[in-house]
Amino acid sequence: MAGKTGARAPREVRDRVGELAAARDRVDADQVERRRREDEAFARYAAADLDAQKVTAERDATLAELDQQRQRVRDAAGAKLAAVEERQRAVLAELNRGGRSAEDLAAVFGLPLKRVRTQLRAAKAETALPRDVPPTASGAADAGAAQGPVVAAEAATATDTDSPGHAG
Repeated sequence: MAGKTGARAPREVRDRVGELAAARDRVDADQVERRRREDEAFARYAAADLDAQKVTAERDATLAELDQQRQRVRDAAGAKLAAVEERQRAVLAELNRGGRSAEDLAAVFGLPLKRVRTQLRAAKAETALPRDVPPTASGAADAGAAQGPVVAAEAATATDTDSPGHAG
């Protein structure tokens, strides 16, 4: 019997080795399948990451364009407002020269007295500018541009409307 048991043991060992090898093969197959699924997931993630980079770059470029457009609109509006303020200043100065006090003008136009006085001083300063100096080759407006859009617009308006021989 001892011989039978000994002969049987190698067969049982072989069977068990076969079972273990089969289990290993199943685990290996599962690992191979898992690795294939992971590789596919990595590829999808990398594609999504690239798309995110493109969207971010497009967003940043669009926002930069909008910032530039916003600045252009702001500059254009500032220049237009400066011209409007110049016209308002001219009217205030005209009425003041006609006998209206700063207090009267503030009450009539609903403006703070301080603002009216500031506008009248600015109008006086503009009229005090020397008129006999010819504009430079680039024009008087360019000379004022370095001081800001309001001063540039005032310089351009003062030069255009207050020059000798202008019928305005």
